[in-house]
Amino acid sequence: MPSARPRLAARRWPTGRLALSALALSLLAADTAAAQDRSWPPQYRRDRAQFALEASGQLSQLNGNAVASATEGSGFDVMASLGVSVLSLGAGYQRSSHRLGTGDATVDGFFFEPRLALPLVARNFTPFVYGRVARLERSVPGEIGTLETRGTGLGAGLGTYIWLAPNIQLNTTVGWNEVRFGDPGVTAGFPVSGRTTGNSWTVRAGVTLGFDRWGR
Repeated sequence: MPSARPRLAARRWPTGRLALSALALSLLAADTAAAQDRSWPPQYRRDRAQFALEASGQLSQLNGNAVASATEGSGFDVMASLGVSVLSLGAGYQRSSHRLGTGDATVDGFFFEPRLALPLVARNFTPFVYGRVARLERSVPGEIGTLETRGTGLGAGLGTYIWLAPNIQLNTTVGWNEVRFGDPGVTAGFPVSGRTTGNSWTVRAGVTLGFDRWGR
């Protein structure tokens, strides 16, 4: 008469395998849930790309002869930015006016501005550092018309976003800029001549729409 014990062992073995598989799946699910609950620092998160539009007013104090004898100016800039984690890349347009004896000189052009959020986020406050490279055009009025000259601008500074509401921030920056303009080739009747250079401290303040929680 055949023994029943081997049959019982054969029946128990699949049950043990199922129990081990269920335990392994439970541990894997628990580890996955724990990973989802972790709060990673911004620099380690794989955030989705965020888009923002920004408009700012600016005041500047000039040194040098980049804009003839002008020592101060005011203006604005607008910028569109794409941000991921703590880095954003922006491009926009800037324009400023500078008072001269013959009228208002203007400096305008397009710029590229990367920003890097600093690890000092507190509540609704996010500081950042930035750099700026610009291609500029200067228009200076003279006795016989307006003289237009092309040049470049380089700048860097420190700023902050202050969150007023979701996707709405107040932005402020303080920065240093250097500008250089080429030789216009015309000197008679104009307050500038030859190659000119200058630098300035610039303060900006404006509103940013978008970015949600960029850098946070």
